[in-house]
Amino acid sequence: MRLFAAILAGLLIPLPASGSPQNVSLSKVAATTVAGRQVNSSTRLLVTWTGGGDPTDHYEIVGVETAQGTQVSVSAVASATSATLTGLKAQTTYAVTVKACANAACSVSSTSGAVSAETDREEWQFQGTGNTVSGLTTAVSDGNARLSATRFGPDAGAMANRVQLYYGPLPGSSRLASLVVGVASAEASAANPDSYLSFTSRAGSSGLMSPSPAGALISAVATGQGVPVARERGGFVRLFFEATGPDSKTRVFSIDSKDGYYGLDFNSGAAGTCSTAADYDSGGCVPSVAIAIEGDTNGNNKITNARQQKVGWPTLTSPHWDLSAGTFMVFTVDRLTGCTSYNTNHGYAVWDGAAWNVQYRTDGCPKLFTSAQAAFPFHSGGGKYRLYYGDPSVTDGKVSSSPLPFLGPKKLIYADAAMTGDANVVDFEDWESQSLPRDVVFLWPNGDTMNAQAEGYIDDYHFLTPTGSLDLQVMYVTITDGAIAPISVTAILLNP
Repeated sequence: MRLFAAILAGLLIPLPASGSPQNVSLSKVAATTVAGRQVNSSTRLLVTWTGGGDPTDHYEIVGVETAQGTQVSVSAVASATSATLTGLKAQTTYAVTVKACANAACSVSSTSGAVSAETDREEWQFQGTGNTVSGLTTAVSDGNARLSATRFGPDAGAMANRVQLYYGPLPGSSRLASLVVGVASAEASAANPDSYLSFTSRAGSSGLMSPSPAGALISAVATGQGVPVARERGGFVRLFFEATGPDSKTRVFSIDSKDGYYGLDFNSGAAGTCSTAADYDSGGCVPSVAIAIEGDTNGNNKITNARQQKVGWPTLTSPHWDLSAGTFMVFTVDRLTGCTSYNTNHGYAVWDGAAWNVQYRTDGCPKLFTSAQAAFPFHSGGGKYRLYYGDPSVTDGKVSSSPLPFLGPKKLIYADAAMTGDANVVDFEDWESQSLPRDVVFLWPNGDTMNAQAEGYIDDYHFLTPTGSLDLQVMYVTITDGAIAPISVTAILLNP
């Protein structure tokens, strides 16, 4: 008679029965070597075992993590003595069991006892030389803040399989208060780093400029994100952007490109940039309001400013958004009296097919990621996502004399749509608690680990798979040392 006793992470796990797999062990999978040390994968664990002697049709290996209780599994043939669990969360403990199945349906089986191991933290290495901001290689020569990246799929015509940047140019330019485009020279290829790390500026002939004088709707354009819309839904770039109005309040807007997947021209009137009050108020660049604020028509209660928006959709399934209901957006909000005492937080909105609906708690407060700035959702496959964000409540390393934004350490939490409701829709409740976030490690080009000051001055960023594969993950990022104007650079995940 089998015994069921061992309790691990709140789960009842059977102790091994006679004939079950034996000598189960876990080991980390090496990803690469940097500065003379081995860096292990943040998403894989190697499982090894010996057979228990019973007739076996195949094995089923299951890993259960301790944060939400989600599981990852893989099957192995009867002759196997090892298998690799993939798609794991970084810096997370997994309890792993090996089940020997006596038939194809696994209706008769014996299971090993559980063994546990923790995956490694993510390590992102910046591109360039040395260990200072001045040694970093810029992604686009005039790149400053408000950086985001867009990937086009294979059906995007001349833009097929390319990466494109939307960003604000460096200070000193007449185009400072604008969103312009950086274009790649070729289709993204892992064999050609320049195809996803180096871009040519199209400032002056692309994107959105802040009107001068200010218009009735928009006075200053800020952070944007270009979202390519599926060809069957029109085949264009929907540019989400924050803008300050004449009332000094920020809202999130969107506007669609008029040149399809090129994503350079958003003016339905004269080709070129959107740059005058007339363009935005009644001309060819009238935007739609995506996230309205309190007091607006169809405004959102308690939200006085909305900015730094990012849309999350299953980019690994298709880089082009099909406009399907259930897509989510995170966006920055300020301190909300009676809801949060932190100065910077993130609201959560879900697309219903026609509009973005901000999610609220039963007490009337918006559902919030608290003490979070510049949050970015990253699709990890299926209904799984990561959320990266800065925690500005941690001020270690902040230069007191610097007026530049300090975001604090970067943290990471995960979501699994299968946790609640529709398994294809990521609800706010599908996210892990912020009480136990993962750390994220950033390395200088020479392999040194960035200190608190360097990491804290990492600001606007966008994570992307340039080729559509998790084997190559790139961070397009704005950084400063607290003294120089922020520049646009890149980092690569060393241990996917």
